[in-house]
Amino acid sequence: MLNIVVCDDDIRFTGKFESILYEIAEQKNITVDIEVLWNGAELINNVCNEKKCYDLIFLDIEMKGMDGIEVARKIREIDEVVLLIYVTNYKSYAIEAYEVQPFQFIVKPVNIDILYKYFKKAYEKIISGAFYFEYKYGKFYCKILVKEIMYFESKKRVIYIYIFDKMVQKFYDKLNNVEERLKNEKVDFWRIHQSYLVNTRYIRRKSYDEIELVNGKVLYISEDRRKEVSELYCDYIGGEIVE
Repeated sequence: MLNIVVCDDDIRFTGKFESILYEIAEQKNITVDIEVLWNGAELINNVCNEKKCYDLIFLDIEMKGMDGIEVARKIREIDEVVLLIYVTNYKSYAIEAYEVQPFQFIVKPVNIDILYKYFKKAYEKIISGAFYFEYKYGKFYCKILVKEIMYFESKKRVIYIYIFDKMVQKFYDKLNNVEERLKNEKVDFWRIHQSYLVNTRYIRRKSYDEIELVNGKVLYISEDRRKEVSELYCDYIGGEIVE
């Protein structure tokens, strides 16, 4: 699912724009959650204080109070990855906006074909690996780039996230729920054990009952999952199973 926010102080525009985005998402069979905000301060609060996780932000430049460029500067202090598309009446801000790394500019009145084109490009970029796994720990909403997650480990009701070259994160949930979420995102994680869910990009080798990750960590493959994991591994490397 894509988490999208539209921030523009023109209420009539945002209503129409939100409807168009839902239509495009339905055409492409993409599940989206769209939030509409009418001022930049609220968007900054959501990202910087509430720690909300967005994949794509549509942002006006000229708004009452804080303008869209200043809003983007604040967001970039917290999130360097989220895709930002300016939807504006003016092209003249392009040079000034360059520092906040916008993904695209769309000029009002919005051309539907152009919006469709940029939405498609944004979606392809997001699912290419630069997207997040979101979770809540205590009162905080957190997110981690999926491509950086080596594996999940479940211990009772606590899920531990092991991140390549970084500290361990944790949250409360069931590993079955995490596995289902990742299936929906079409991310290549394997359930090798009741307690382990592993990102295939970090697998160095596999034996009959173990896998070794690129950092040397060895994880046990449970007996009831060995056949399935062997078949997955065979497909993954494009070869025959050798135990």
